[in-house]
Amino acid sequence: MNSDQPQDLIPIRELQQMLQFLLPDAAPLEDGVYGKNTQKAVEQFQKKYGLKVTGAADAATWRALKRAYDNELIERQPAAPLEIVMQPHQVMDKGCDNTNVYLVQAMIRALDQYIPDMPTVDVTGRLDGKTERAVKWLQACCNLPQSGDVDKNTWRFLVHAYRSIVGDGTGSFPIRRMTPIPRT
Repeated sequence: MNSDQPQDLIPIRELQQMLQFLLPDAAPLEDGVYGKNTQKAVEQFQKKYGLKVTGAADAATWRALKRAYDNELIERQPAAPLEIVMQPHQVMDKGCDNTNVYLVQAMIRALDQYIPDMPTVDVTGRLDGKTERAVKWLQACCNLPQSGDVDKNTWRFLVHAYRSIVGDGTGSFPIRRMTPIPRT
């Protein structure tokens, strides 16, 4: 792509949008025309990213621009939330080894810093006796059947308690600040 070639407005606009995002001070207008401003921005991009400075959006420049744009999108956007959904009949019961048990145990460990008398657990990935006792304790607090198994309802209450008390990383939660309980 350069100013001597026929212009296809969509790729040029894409090019201009990516350049504007990556080089906001030297960005061309998003007019779909490969004019002098676009050429200067391409040259600036090529120089900044160690490419041969030609001002033309050749294949190597386009690939580097797309890669830089995709990486920058990831860097600038907030982290994606992790949504673990338990299936309707899925149950983590005593003795099971399950990667999601790590999450259960980690949430319980975080909550025990804020909730008096909450049993502590070790984060092992195995639903052991300590974890079963902590889950039963949580189930009693939430008026759930005290099986010690993590089913979808127990999971839902645990996740809700975690988000409400510890937070979700977005700043939206927790609703109110809590102070960790000093352990003696």
